[in-house]
Amino acid sequence: MAIRAVGAVALRQTPDRKLEVLLIRKRGGMWTLPKGRVKRGESDDEALVRELREETGLGGVVIEAVSQSDYNIVKAGRLKHKTVVYYIVHPEPGEPRPGVEEGIEEACWMSVSSALKHIGRPRIRAVLRSALTMVAP
Repeated sequence: MAIRAVGAVALRQTPDRKLEVLLIRKRGGMWTLPKGRVKRGESDDEALVRELREETGLGGVVIEAVSQSDYNIVKAGRLKHKTVVYYIVHPEPGEPRPGVEEGIEEACWMSVSSALKHIGRPRIRAVLRSALTMVAP
């Protein structure tokens, strides 16, 4: 059975009109965008807001789809196909707090240039770049 997940490109504007993106880092992992599995009976929007809140303590409003990533992972010794749809999210105001029960060690706002340097996977950097073309003035 394929795994369906959703990811958030949560963007906010600073008082000096610079864009920041919300990133997370799991224990021993790389910086990345918040994401998680869609549970049975959930819409993408419901799953995304739930995952965002679980991982960062912040909710938000889902704006539009950015891109989709399809790849294979090994889970419980079995090869599984995973599809992740990333969405632009308008986050609620506030500072993130890492969802330690989700294995999140850090959650923070980062400038776009810093985020592009810190995000570990090229696939995730590409998602952020795509989202930026959709929100650029």
